Amino acid sequence: MAPEMIGLIGAVGGTLLGFLGGVYGTWNSIQQTNGPRERTFVVKLAVLYWIVVPIFVVLVFVLPDPWNYYIWLPYGLWLTSTIRRSALRQQALREAEAREESLPLTEVK
Repeated sequence: MAPEMIGLIGAVGGTLLGFLGGVYGTWNSIQQTNGPRERTFVVKLAVLYWIVVPIFVVLVFVLPDPWNYYIWLPYGLWLTSTIRRSALRQQALREAEAREESLPLTEVK
């Protein structure tokens, strides 16, 4: 088999495997939520990540040197801060929904 074909198979296979891993991880994250507000929050985050990460990957391949290296700094800062803030927010939502479930269900009019 020609080296070019092996490279093409690896590129397509790796991309497909990464995409399927992202789909499975997204599905699993949504399934692991405990309440409707937490689920809505996780879905919104998933949409955000599914938009931002591919844009970043395209920019890395499209931007000329050295800009394709410089794009890593804002992306890395954004990603780490977003993960940290979203984890704290999700935990707060989970705790709030747990407190509300323990309260008796009364209708307020």
